[in-house]
Amino acid sequence: MIRAIATDIDGTFLTTDRHYDQQLFKQLYRRMAQQGIRFIVASGDQYYFLRSLFPDIADDLAFVAENGVLTVDRNQEITCGQLNTADVTRIIAYLETLPQTNYIVCGRQYAYVKDTMPDYFIQNMDKFYTRTKVVPEFDFTGDKIFKFALTVPAERMRAISHNINTKFAGIIRATASGNGAIDLIIPHMDKSYGLKKLLNRWQVDPADLVVFGDGENDLEMFELAGTSYAMGNAPANVKAAASQTIGTNDDQAVLQQLAKMLK
Repeated sequence: MIRAIATDIDGTFLTTDRHYDQQLFKQLYRRMAQQGIRFIVASGDQYYFLRSLFPDIADDLAFVAENGVLTVDRNQEITCGQLNTADVTRIIAYLETLPQTNYIVCGRQYAYVKDTMPDYFIQNMDKFYTRTKVVPEFDFTGDKIFKFALTVPAERMRAISHNINTKFAGIIRATASGNGAIDLIIPHMDKSYGLKKLLNRWQVDPADLVVFGDGENDLEMFELAGTSYAMGNAPANVKAAASQTIGTNDDQAVLQQLAKMLK
């Protein structure tokens, strides 16, 4: 029996031009509500940005945001991780030594980026963040820092991830979301961590959870869920980990699969 559905956003729920069929989703969401099925947005994106995708129902949804470090259920914060100040300083210092690497420092209130980052990188932020600060120097006073979002040369993604995981073992963990994008998250606070918190809260068995994803940062929730769907645009190892592979995000295959499931 399906009691909860979780979907990744980028490369999964949204098309490449970052849209989705809102009318169809509204119909499907009504069916979920009628059948008592919880809908969870599970993404590496900022919580406030994710809310903006579902303006009419955001207050009724559950969000596993920032790759699992922040979990919110119907406007109530369930979990929120935090890195200590010394570790944040060390990580930033290391990232500054990496050539061709751009990064965003993600906090509970804002996403921060240095004004020395390339213009195209700064301008691209609004695709993933709605609360941002472009600053000459970092000042995180009054905020909780819990994640870093990097873009690196795709051919160096594996090596950079390995080096970060070695240098900052137990402090931060690199997880690839594809196309040269790497998130640095608090160890053990991945998407499955947030999903487990929600399932426990709702007394839902993981066997009754269905998930959709396209990246390596979705693998933990694939392992948790009773049923997992990989997108046709996912890499081979993600497809191999899923219960089934469906169409691509540009086919809006998540909505098509939901329509089949919710008849």
